[in-house]
Amino acid sequence: MTASTLTTVPVTGRLDANSEVVAFPLERPLLKARRRSATGTASPLVLPYFLAGPENRLAAYVARQEASLFELGNPVLFVGPTGSGKTSLALHLAVRYANQLGWTDVNSVVHCPAIDFARRYADAVAADVLASLREEIEQAPVLILDDLQLITTKHAAQDELALRIDARVEARLPTLLTCRRLPTEVRGLRPSLVSRSIPGLTVPIHCPGPSTRPIVLRELAMQHGLDLDASMYGMLEEGLDKTAPVRALAAVMKQIDLWCRMKNRPPCCEAVEAAIQSVSSGQPISIAKITNTVARHFRHRASDLRSSSRKQHWVRARSLAMLLARRLTSLSMNDIGEYFGGRDHTTVLHAIRKTDELLLRDADLRLAADELTEKLSA
Repeated sequence: MTASTLTTVPVTGRLDANSEVVAFPLERPLLKARRRSATGTASPLVLPYFLAGPENRLAAYVARQEASLFELGNPVLFVGPTGSGKTSLALHLAVRYANQLGWTDVNSVVHCPAIDFARRYADAVAADVLASLREEIEQAPVLILDDLQLITTKHAAQDELALRIDARVEARLPTLLTCRRLPTEVRGLRPSLVSRSIPGLTVPIHCPGPSTRPIVLRELAMQHGLDLDASMYGMLEEGLDKTAPVRALAAVMKQIDLWCRMKNRPPCCEAVEAAIQSVSSGQPISIAKITNTVARHFRHRASDLRSSSRKQHWVRARSLAMLLARRLTSLSMNDIGEYFGGRDHTTVLHAIRKTDELLLRDADLRLAADELTEKLSA
């Protein structure tokens, strides 16, 4: 396994010298070095290189450092939404570090999804072989622990993982972590694990921004051999979610390619429109689902939120549900008010405006809104 050059590389879209976007090749460990199971695998590469615009300037700087990243902090924590490239960058940096030290053994980089660790921990406790699991995690030359947010209900595994990370840091062994949000913002993560996750180096990862998306779309089109014109790219820019990750953009290109193969026709606006519809045709979120999800989050009953009660803890949850219903559905203020106990338009508007103001200064409510939006949109 040899290290590839880590300077900006030319991609098929021919980035010019003045481009805000840089590209660098992504290293991957040999397959045997990844811990695989039916539920946890290293994500396949959508593109063999990472395209980084202004939104990911820090990530690009970190990934292209010649010196050891772990001199800046250990563990290294990548934080970003699903599909933004956290795992790809973690694998890339792990392999780079191994290459710098001349490690070519297939076990030099160990990739372990956090949910797999939790299952293996439970099995090890049941079989009374915990010592071997501890030794494996503590002695891995480079360790990647993926998706910490998926073990929020595994308290014992979290405490065990915190101790193993602590031991690795003391031994100066590099550890890379990924999480959808900052651990301090993930409900259910134990303080012991949170405190071990954030003292090192935290690198935020974002989905492609306005200057990066057009290049990503063109790269993906060329990868599939699709010759799209300016109007088709314009349709994609207009019709796709502005916060879509690269993986979602790749899914659209696959749909266009499939349409063209089925129809035996070259790319056209009809194919692009069909692809946009196919990835945007999920079932609409109902106000009942929003109400039930908010109620469960705050440990209330949905009927409490729809009642006429003015108890403050119910009002707070009800107002947030109204705000989410307004944001995530096409319902009018009157429709929302009718669902929540026959309230009128002005009552709903007042509740939404007041909640919007609270979100600016109430960190707990803002975190709840973010978690609920993510859960409802998943």
